[in-house]
Amino acid sequence: MPNNLFNFLTLKQNIYLPRKELDSLRFNLLKKLLLYAYQNIPYYKNSFDKEKMNPSDIQSINELSAYPIITKDMIRSNNLRSLNPKTLFKDRFKSHTSGSTGEPMWTYYDPVSWIRKKYFIKARARMECGLRPNEKIGIFESTSQNSQNRPSFIFRTLKSHYKVFSIFEPYEKTIPELSAFSPAALYGAPSYFFQLAQFISKNNCQLPSIKRIFTSSEYLQDTVRDNIKKVFNAEVYDVYGSTEFKEVAWECEKHEGYHINEDEVIVEILKDGKPVPPGVTGNIVITDLRNKAMPLIRFKLYDKGTLINEKCSCGRTFSLMKPYAGRSSEYIILPNSEIISPYLFTTSIEKIHGLLQYQLVQISEDKILASIVTNREDFNRISASIKSILSNITNNLMEIEVELKNRIDVEENGKFKVVKNLILEQKES
Repeated sequence: MPNNLFNFLTLKQNIYLPRKELDSLRFNLLKKLLLYAYQNIPYYKNSFDKEKMNPSDIQSINELSAYPIITKDMIRSNNLRSLNPKTLFKDRFKSHTSGSTGEPMWTYYDPVSWIRKKYFIKARARMECGLRPNEKIGIFESTSQNSQNRPSFIFRTLKSHYKVFSIFEPYEKTIPELSAFSPAALYGAPSYFFQLAQFISKNNCQLPSIKRIFTSSEYLQDTVRDNIKKVFNAEVYDVYGSTEFKEVAWECEKHEGYHINEDEVIVEILKDGKPVPPGVTGNIVITDLRNKAMPLIRFKLYDKGTLINEKCSCGRTFSLMKPYAGRSSEYIILPNSEIISPYLFTTSIEKIHGLLQYQLVQISEDKILASIVTNREDFNRISASIKSILSNITNNLMEIEVELKNRIDVEENGKFKVVKNLILEQKES
């Protein structure tokens, strides 16, 4: 493996490449990847031949939209035909989805793309957000303390001192350990940091060393972001990614959108299979430009998002996007069969002053339960606002119940769902 394979300086320079150079880089990577998949992987050869497509003929990155879309179910049903038989697969070069859509899947990586995605691409983004080598980082995962000694994604790259904390440990134990460790940054799910912030506020704890918090794995509510930022007195940077592609996009200090790692992936936003203009919400479809073990070309994620036409004022040239919650089990279905996207609820409810955290659950065909965390004295006002907003969105077809809670539990996998549809979850399970 060449010594300069992971030239970190080059990776950082890519973020600031002139648009013309960046587009040229992306097109060359795409054409190379398409040809490689066609020549080495039976699934893609058969698929492209069926559509009478030869990657040698591609002239523009826009022509990618003519290629067929693939899904988890398609990959799983084709078993090993979607893998590169020339690649040696080892356990450390694969990841498994949680199966939240009812379609669990293994994703395999060649060693080069694995190291690049798991370490260098993530380290690049964190450093762009101010993280520096040798800073201490607290990593919160759904794991036990016994796994602390294992290598943990990007932080060895930065030669940082890190410590892994379990999100299932009592706060009474976690706070003293955090204080003793004195990290400059934290990394984990926003719902966990919100609950930790509630404990800190209630018990007047102090964690003055923390300067920045990186959140991922869940939709970040604006109300949750504001509360975390206020309690910890630290900047919050959100990250969007998936098991299949690792990190896809990230927020910089301007928070004007999520910078897409355009030297790693191509992000499309589609509705009814066709591209939509910037600002319009659609399904997120991603093409990996690097992974040769299991290339994912126009792979449909069960997420929603928009592309942002404006350029970020930070000066970085990577394009912007905005991801939303959007799994099938996160849609509300009205009694008249109309389907309501979760982001319609989130963008309206998060404007309510004094609301700290919330969760909407469709518990029957005609009832939504809204669980909220707020100050008790604000409950009646916020409850009335939520009932009004939800009644308006659902055309008064749903009964709305609001309950005050001290905390809202996460799922069994340690993640938090803002909107849940129990009817769909039961069908998908």
